[in-house]
Amino acid sequence: MSCARHLLHLINDVLDMSKVESGKFEFFPEPANLQQLVSELGDVMHTSLQRKSIQLAIRIDADVSSLVIDTARLKQVLYNYLSNAIKFTPSGVQVTISACAEGPDQFRLEVEDTGIGIAPGDLPRLFVDFQQLDAGFSKLHQGTGLGLALTRRLVEAQGGSVGARSTFGVGSVFHVVLNRVHQVQRGGAA
Repeated sequence: MSCARHLLHLINDVLDMSKVESGKFEFFPEPANLQQLVSELGDVMHTSLQRKSIQLAIRIDADVSSLVIDTARLKQVLYNYLSNAIKFTPSGVQVTISACAEGPDQFRLEVEDTGIGIAPGDLPRLFVDFQQLDAGFSKLHQGTGLGLALTRRLVEAQGGSVGARSTFGVGSVFHVVLNRVHQVQRGGAA
């Protein structure tokens, strides 16, 4: 069953990427409470967190708690970040999701882990289609190399940005910056 789920996830990611690339991906912004959205994601990821005894800390500044965004797409982005953080973090530590204002119109959401970190030379390979830093015959972690690439495309299609900083052997911080109020233009594009 795991292989079937993995294949379905891969197919859905490829379909989403092609829709974003062609400009046919629709976004549906709605009023959202960021604290509640992040807590719901924590509930979805509870089993994965529990399996590795990882504590999830959530720190959402009150001034960015109310947003008008596509909640399904933000959850998708956060799911990609959080699942990677869990995957590359050793058991018994903490992963933190935080959000704060980024100027008057935007917010910044970060997922921080204390995992294996990323070598400086590998940082440019992040957010690139089918790029995995853990690849080859000795690959330790499952994945397709599409999660971060899809994340970048979904966020950029909404006028936002993504990025990461990392210290090898210490951990990583992945971020997304989006408008607090997402405006849908003709054809569903942002």
